[in-house]
Amino acid sequence: MNGYLARLIDPKLDVLLKTFGAVLLEGPKWTGKTMTCEQRAKSAFYFTRRPGEPDPLALARLDSSLVFAGESPRLIDEWQLMPEVWDMTRSECDSRRGERGLYLLTGSSVPPQKKAANDIRHSGAGRIARVRMSTMTLFETGDSSAQVSLSELFEGEGVSGTMRKVSLAEIIHFIIRGGWPGNLDVPDSSLIPKDYVERIYTSELDKLSDNARVDRQKFRRFVYSLARNESTVCSVSTLAGDASINSRPLDDETVTRYLDILNDMFLLDDQLAYSPTFRSRTRLKIGAKRHFCDSSIPAAVVGANEKNLLKDLRFLGFLFESLAEHDLRIYAQALGGQLYHYQDYDNDEVDAVIVLDDGRYALVEIKLGYENVVDGAARSLLKVASKLERKPEFLAIVSGTAPAPLRREDGVFVLPLTSLRP
Repeated sequence: MNGYLARLIDPKLDVLLKTFGAVLLEGPKWTGKTMTCEQRAKSAFYFTRRPGEPDPLALARLDSSLVFAGESPRLIDEWQLMPEVWDMTRSECDSRRGERGLYLLTGSSVPPQKKAANDIRHSGAGRIARVRMSTMTLFETGDSSAQVSLSELFEGEGVSGTMRKVSLAEIIHFIIRGGWPGNLDVPDSSLIPKDYVERIYTSELDKLSDNARVDRQKFRRFVYSLARNESTVCSVSTLAGDASINSRPLDDETVTRYLDILNDMFLLDDQLAYSPTFRSRTRLKIGAKRHFCDSSIPAAVVGANEKNLLKDLRFLGFLFESLAEHDLRIYAQALGGQLYHYQDYDNDEVDAVIVLDDGRYALVEIKLGYENVVDGAARSLLKVASKLERKPEFLAIVSGTAPAPLRREDGVFVLPLTSLRP
């Protein structure tokens, strides 16, 4: 396996390969998409040029059959560099009707819209399955003790056992490092996220701007605004004002365009609002909680490091929430569910709502600390749960520095983030 670290998406990918003619694994750059597909592929065509080899894009334009010539499953890496490959893959699947697992495509961005409009004419429905890959969770990197299973909590099981206490310094390190597979064993874990952010502003922006001019100063200000508002419910108008230059906010069209660019790079993972059934007439807020795809990105954008974050505990709290909700989202997806947040006009809110596909759900508050914060968090969870017609399967506080998983007398679980698995 060449040092491959198993990913939570592996079982889903294997099922899709047995169901569809082709599978597209898409997500941000450097998340390990290619290596994950290489564990399954028997041949490959790489659109990114490798040292000493001819330009693969030029070769493919001369003879597109080279892209598909090889034993199945065949990996087609970074397909978006030649967008017409999409329709070709769909056609190949049609010509070999009944065969499954023919192609594995990877993509780290969406083709520019003008190019896509010219070169992609079919959705791929029924032929090409799409699945999103994220950066690694603490369970996948081996930084979680994995003694608490969310699946078992949904089945009514409890928690027990002791674990090594995780320090605040370690939590900060996990935030700054992020879940990038190539950043797990380097001397300075802040360098790769910083380089990643600079590429967002330069080479990656050039690829996705669709030949239309992007004001780089405004774009940088906008990304900085998003980073400052990480893990918050923040409106477009707030982002526009926060990114203002010389007291002039960005216009809505510019904000929408910049959000589209970041989404096309798979850099945003906004957390939608949960909409349960109520006994009361409590009105819900419907705004999404803003998230980058990895906690290391907003940290790198604002210049946070393992020393200066201790001077801004409020922002550190938001970044920890980003780290925790990143992992909870992936754990929820591994269970066939989704992650939401809850907020109403009574000013009651819950950081995370894990909802399974059968409708069962759990309410989760996220706290960086442990002492002096869990009592208030537990009261908030119990208050919101009392409003809901269908009761949650469990209530939990996910903490950065809790010494061990436990169940309080009021029934609320306290779970260290570094104890969790799906």
